[in-house]
Amino acid sequence: MPLTGIPLLLCLVAGWSLLALHGREIRSGAFLIGDCPYYASASVSLWHDHDLNLENQLRGGLAIHQRQVALGRGGEWYPKHPILMSVFAIPFYAAFGTAGFLIFNTLMMTILAVILWAICRLYVSPGTATAAVALVVGGSFLRAYLYDFSADVFSAVLVLGGVFLILKRMSFAGGLALGVSGLAKVTNLFVSLLVLGLLCFRRPRMSVLAAGAGLLPGVALWMLLNLTMFGSPTTTGYDRTIVLQEGAVTTVSHRGFFDLPLLDGIRGQLLDPKAGILTTSPLLLLALPGLVPLFRRHRWDGLLFLGISEFLFLLFSTYRWWFTTRYGPRFLMVPVALTAVPMALALDEFRKTLLSAWDARGAALWASKIRRARG
Repeated sequence: MPLTGIPLLLCLVAGWSLLALHGREIRSGAFLIGDCPYYASASVSLWHDHDLNLENQLRGGLAIHQRQVALGRGGEWYPKHPILMSVFAIPFYAAFGTAGFLIFNTLMMTILAVILWAICRLYVSPGTATAAVALVVGGSFLRAYLYDFSADVFSAVLVLGGVFLILKRMSFAGGLALGVSGLAKVTNLFVSLLVLGLLCFRRPRMSVLAAGAGLLPGVALWMLLNLTMFGSPTTTGYDRTIVLQEGAVTTVSHRGFFDLPLLDGIRGQLLDPKAGILTTSPLLLLALPGLVPLFRRHRWDGLLFLGISEFLFLLFSTYRWWFTTRYGPRFLMVPVALTAVPMALALDEFRKTLLSAWDARGAALWASKIRRARG
């Protein structure tokens, strides 16, 4: 394998990780902020108590942890958030304690970079793919999530893995990955249905059936978990979030939180100083020229990337809590990661232009030498 490919990419990820971790606490769990402690608590509960009832993991009671746990069908304090990442992180917690969550996150960021590289390699050379991934991961808000226990990174790994398999025409395996991704983030189920719809426009048409069959196990498991925990196959922890009203326990559903005016969300997700794409990741603008060769040579692929990105951007533009993020629009991690493809194509076009100019200059020099020799 060329040194400009995976070896160089892994070295870059290792360098970013060391910079992100330098001088920071690892064993204390200081990286567990926002929603992270609740994902970690689910892992701890599964490992020590062999259940998902978080009541004895969360000190301070509901006065502190309301809006972060869900009311189970039997009154349990179940995780509000999807549990798949918590399940996958158990071996790391068992082996390394609290630091294991950070090690797991670093591994997920590495896998994310490798998947992005593999997608870019469908269109460009190894070196160009590495450069594109380096610009997108190192030059966007993604780098801020190296010191974290990020469900958004984990979710992006599953979605982009499914997208890669779909692009490789491994439809069943791609559908399987996308179906499982719904257990990491509920909105991934809608992304999966969008991919199925777009597959109807790609030959062979039967691939949509294979992808649909692949979706079924993940969706079935998602429904079974909901039924077991909350009493209905389509009721999630987000629909049973515990809140206290005058000391009494009641529940709210996040479905009602998608009520933000669309234009306000669009403006914020683009321009907010802390959470906007353009303010936290301006380097991504370099990818814009790559959209032309992408749609000219790979129209269906471009439609897939654009469809996923626009759907998620518009969906979370209506979510009133879209700005609850450490840095950058974390709900848009998949669209931001997918800019690696047009970035790679833009770099490839730039490389070809430079080579063409160099060859033209070389030809002119040789012609001049020949004329002088003849003279």
